Amino acid sequence: MHAIIAYDISDNKTRLKFFKFLREKGLHSQKSVFECEMGQEEITSVQRYATSLDMQPQDSVVIYPLCNRCARHAIILGQGIRVVQMDWMVI
Repeated sequence: MHAIIAYDISDNKTRLKFFKFLREKGLHSQKSVFECEMGQEEITSVQRYATSLDMQPQDSVVIYPLCNRCARHAIILGQGIRVVQMDWMVI
């Protein structure tokens, strides 16, 4: 399943920690957005990790799971890579 993970974390140290965690999971496609190919267990692990961070009340992490059909219909304007076209795997 495809997932879009967007975050807004105010503390630089916490944001960098989360960025490094997500960098191992998928493609850093925008400033605070990752596009990932992951199953439900991995989505749950991202959720657990985000919950364990020392985030401020105004901070947020949003995970949008997408079915394959929905991901294929994504509209990309400008430069961009479709997650469904990636031919690599994070091991």
